[in-house]
Amino acid sequence: MKITKILSLLLAILMLASLIACTPTPPANNDTPGDNTGDNGDGDNETPEYETITIAQALELCGEPGNITTERYYIRATIKTVVNAAYGQMVIEDETGEISVYGTYSSDGEINYSAMDEKPVKGDEVLLHCILQNYNGTKEVKNARLIEFKKNEANIDLSTYVLSTVFQARGANAGDKVRVSGVVAAITYANGMKPNGFVLVDHSQSIYVYSGDVAQQVKVGNKVEIAASKTYWILGDEQSNAEKFGYKGCNQLEDAYLLSNDNKTDNAFDKSWIKNSTVKRMLDTPVTEDVTTQIFKVNALVSKVPGSGFTNYYFNDLDGKTGTYTYTQCNGSDFSWLDQYDGKICTVYLMILNAKSTNSGCVYRFLPVAVEDNGFTFDKSLTAQHVVEYYGIPQFLATYSGDPALELVTSVSSELLGFEGATLTYTSSNTDVVDIKTEGDKTVMHCGNVGWAQITIEATYGDTKYSWIIKVTVTGNTDVPSVNVAGAIAAAKGETVTVKGIVGPSLVNKTGFYLIDETGVIAIQTDAETMAAVQIGHEVILTGVRHINTKGGANYFGQSCINDAKIVANAYGKNEYSTATFVTDKTLKDLVGMDIKTDYTTTVFVVKVSVKVVESTHYTNYYLTDDQGTELLLYSASGKQYSWLNDFAGKEITVEIALCNWNDKTDYRGCVLAVITEDGKVYNELNFTK
Repeated sequence: MKITKILSLLLAILMLASLIACTPTPPANNDTPGDNTGDNGDGDNETPEYETITIAQALELCGEPGNITTERYYIRATIKTVVNAAYGQMVIEDETGEISVYGTYSSDGEINYSAMDEKPVKGDEVLLHCILQNYNGTKEVKNARLIEFKKNEANIDLSTYVLSTVFQARGANAGDKVRVSGVVAAITYANGMKPNGFVLVDHSQSIYVYSGDVAQQVKVGNKVEIAASKTYWILGDEQSNAEKFGYKGCNQLEDAYLLSNDNKTDNAFDKSWIKNSTVKRMLDTPVTEDVTTQIFKVNALVSKVPGSGFTNYYFNDLDGKTGTYTYTQCNGSDFSWLDQYDGKICTVYLMILNAKSTNSGCVYRFLPVAVEDNGFTFDKSLTAQHVVEYYGIPQFLATYSGDPALELVTSVSSELLGFEGATLTYTSSNTDVVDIKTEGDKTVMHCGNVGWAQITIEATYGDTKYSWIIKVTVTGNTDVPSVNVAGAIAAAKGETVTVKGIVGPSLVNKTGFYLIDETGVIAIQTDAETMAAVQIGHEVILTGVRHINTKGGANYFGQSCINDAKIVANAYGKNEYSTATFVTDKTLKDLVGMDIKTDYTTTVFVVKVSVKVVESTHYTNYYLTDDQGTELLLYSASGKQYSWLNDFAGKEITVEIALCNWNDKTDYRGCVLAVITEDGKVYNELNFTK
């Protein structure tokens, strides 16, 4: 009996021991580990064991769309990139694949990624305790708690990077690897206020660093060292246009690795090398010059202009109008710090960040790096020079082929700068070629014989005078072989045509105008320089490429046009364009029902309509409507492009309208050329220089 009890007891002990041996070590409590590197000091303590899954297993556990796990899992992986440092959105990877992480917190879930004193970045190894989900087809990690992480050195060979100043890095070839130091002068943001790059400045120059990973690790005022690759960036679908105009691209660094950071925010960037300039000079700099991401010091009027769901911040020169707005990917919210300078002339450290390259040309985009409000006061002794540079010279072209009968500015006042009554006078060295005449109360320039003349432009303000001499050439070249508009429309796609006609109203959301004669109408795409040389009513001969703007969709005709148009001859004049081919027997309902496979983009229709304006938080649209509820959307990039129609909103009016389809839509949109009133026509003058 005793032997039986002893055997039973021994058996029980053996079973208990076996059970204990088979039980896995429980994972550490979430509250125990902190944000650390996973290093246990001198090795006296053992690293806790965690039962982890691979990313491939995690993707499997995400399941079907709408699924979310109730259990948390441990994943050990390497950070491929930090997408958004505000809440720790990142992509992690291991040898089995990669997965997105939507939100990262401290081990106890109380501190979000952005508030962590120490946080993992690209290249670091992390251990996450997380939920898995399939959100509308996207498999991802949710509510990841950072149990531990290990800092990994950048996996690069520093011996392949050349130690350089910023100036030397700017001059490096695309693809060269450089190692540079400097102060972070500004940070740029992508949609959602995600840091995506920064401006690096040293004693020699400035350059833009495109790197979201590094941008999320630095702050303005940090002194940093990075290793990066030099590149000239151009948006993919803009490369052919950039090449056409000789734009090399944004001079920048990419694929950057942060080597060191002093984490101080009080380092001022070096301004000793920065050149004084003006907004006008910056905009007039040819895109063939390598000036992108270089900082200039200018005096500029800062203007805040709210729109529908966005805000633009303009930097205009001292004439109050020559300038452009700063480039933003966040609808202007990334530049709300400029609100304090609205309406003030300030000292602005302004950078040409890049150039948007279109078929019509390359347009610079600004980035303000720093602004100082020093209580600017205009030096009145510079008034005469200012008037010549901003009001006198810009009136003239270098070459005229006919007589422009150009009315010249003779008096200038500026409320912004505080001067009144500065005068301008003009004299010609050869009145047979260029004659300046007084006609009533106007001063008018006429061009006559072929040749050239020097025009002296002189401004007077008080006791100060300033003069400048320009050369004007008259070619008299108005008799050039050309076809009429119908001949241009009939030309084959890709054929270069020379066509004569009258400059009609403006295109919308395209740089150009409608060319019109008694045989037809066609859209002309050109550049800003050409637009500055023409006005509605000029008789011109131009050359360009016959084109049909389409992406190749078999179900849509596209948009007929002449691209890359240049003026060969301009006879000027204030000619009324012909309406001989305009169609007057169609209704708005007829226009809306036009077959998108047939080309109606070379026809102008005259119809009775009403103007309907639809405003919302993020956009404004303009429609033409009729009393049957028919609506035709007007093609535009911004409602502001049709703000000239506001005076006609809700009224029945007669319009001249062309149908357009620049973007392969499934129906035609409209482009209003003019509104016909009892007093005459109100023209669409959007692209014309006033």
